[in-house]
Amino acid sequence: MNLRRIIMLIFFCAGTWANQPQPASAQKLEKLIIGYPAPVASLGIIEVMRKGGLFKKNGLDVDLVFIQGSPILTAAMVSGQVPLSFLGGAAIVASAVGGADTVYLACGINTLYWRFFSTPEIKTIADLKGKKLGVTTIGSQEDSVVRFLLKERGLEAGRDFAVVAVGGAPTRLAALSKGIVHASTFIPPQDIAAEKLGLRELIDMSKLGLYNPGSCFASTKTFVKSHRDTVMRVMKTFVEGLRFYRENREFVLKVTADFAQNRDPDVLRPTYEVVTRFQDRVPYVNMKGIEFMLKTLELRDPRAKTFDPANVVDSSFILELEKSGFIDAVWKK
Repeated sequence: MNLRRIIMLIFFCAGTWANQPQPASAQKLEKLIIGYPAPVASLGIIEVMRKGGLFKKNGLDVDLVFIQGSPILTAAMVSGQVPLSFLGGAAIVASAVGGADTVYLACGINTLYWRFFSTPEIKTIADLKGKKLGVTTIGSQEDSVVRFLLKERGLEAGRDFAVVAVGGAPTRLAALSKGIVHASTFIPPQDIAAEKLGLRELIDMSKLGLYNPGSCFASTKTFVKSHRDTVMRVMKTFVEGLRFYRENREFVLKVTADFAQNRDPDVLRPTYEVVTRFQDRVPYVNMKGIEFMLKTLELRDPRAKTFDPANVVDSSFILELEKSGFIDAVWKK
């Protein structure tokens, strides 16, 4: 074979290869920013997916940005600074009630399983009268939920107790242990750490039979409409991540230790068990959780009473992945 024919063959093969679909690893990865509001274990799956290479597998180069508190993160998303968020609770719903085009896309956890702790001298809910309740930020998820639950039990914020913005879960735990605030709500791993510190559990919300959008991807309808392929790749990663999380326990524990700022194995191991117990394999947004969020918001915004829950949920991506057989294929591998 002469040199001219060899060169022509090389160009032909190169052109043929270039026209074939390439794996994500051979493609240029799309840069994407995803925000999260707190270093808690229930949100740690986002870091597990990133460090486990699942986003890259689906063609995405993801940077995670910590913006403390769901209301502030949601505002950043509405303003276009952060296209996607991984969070839970009332902030997304509250912004939609207020007229924003925020929307939940998928939730890995739909059960309200928080635990409400107090300083040791407070033995009953009634003992909270005249005390300070610590929350991440005013208007955050735990703020709305605890106000609602305490009102059901006869205590009203402002009248019977004060609500103080303290910061993220590690900061609130430190404040509670020092008596700076007298009660706060925690999820793993801080709830287990609270037990070890001798703090008193007043309410175990997992026993109340309530629903709550937790470990959720959210965005704006504007971004979803203009970046549907990007969002679909995130949703595929999420589905794959839910199985990866269950099957890679030791890797998850190492990532969670950094993410949640806690390296105590006696805290991390039960934390992992709690999170996997409440994770759903098919991450639909449970509408009962949205309805409950609207109830908690009625205390501050009467518009929540007439708001249609369907306006803040877009389940089309998970529905498409389920109908196509993608989700079944992930769990059968």
